[in-house]
Amino acid sequence: MDGVLIDSEPLHILIERDIFKKLGLDVSPEIHRTYLGTATDFMYLDLIARFGLSQSIQDLLKFDELFRCEYFCSLPALILNPGVGAILNELRNAGIKLGVATSSSPAIATILLERSEIKSYFEVVMTTSEAGKSKPEPLVYLAAAHKLGVVPTECLVFEDSPNGLLAAKRAGMTCIVLRTEGISEEEIVLADYSIGSFEEVSLDQLKGYLI
Repeated sequence: MDGVLIDSEPLHILIERDIFKKLGLDVSPEIHRTYLGTATDFMYLDLIARFGLSQSIQDLLKFDELFRCEYFCSLPALILNPGVGAILNELRNAGIKLGVATSSSPAIATILLERSEIKSYFEVVMTTSEAGKSKPEPLVYLAAAHKLGVVPTECLVFEDSPNGLLAAKRAGMTCIVLRTEGISEEEIVLADYSIGSFEEVSLDQLKGYLI
C-alpha cells in the first residue's frame, strides 16, 4: 500500500523522524532505512533494544498510531502513484480478485485507502498486526491469499521494499518490484519483474506474468 499504491512513504518517513525527535532518539538514515516495509512493532522493538527506551511496546504503538492518524486525517488529499487508478479499474472490470497486504495498522490502512478513494477496489485488507508477524515474514501475504480464496502461486504481488519482496517470495508468490530511488538493483535481485511505474503495465501483461 504505502509507496506502491499511494505516495505516502515519504510522509511516513517524515512522521517517523518527528517521532524519533520527540523520543529523544538520534536514529541514523541507515538504521531508519532498515524499517522500510516493516510493521511499527518491528521498528519499536528494535529501537527499544538499540536505545534502551523505558516506554513499553504497547505505549509506543499507541502513541505512534495516534500521531500518524492525526497527521493523515489533517491532509487535504492523498495522491495515488501514476497509473494506479487506471490499472485498478482494468483489474476490477476483468473480475480479478484484489487485496492489500500492508505493514500499516488497521486504522491507518483504512484512513489511507479511504482518503485516496480506492478502498472499494479491494476485497481484502490484511495487516501484519492481524497476520501475526511483520514482513519479511510471509504471513501477511499468506493470510491475504487465504482470505481471498486463492493459492499463493496464483498471486501477483507489487512491492517497493526489500523486506516486502522477501516476504512475497517466501510466500511462494510472483513479485513485481516498483523501482524507487531508494532501492538498489542488488536489493531486488529476487524480484520476478520490475517496473518504473504502473503506467508501464497492462492487464494482458499482468496475466502473462502468471502463465
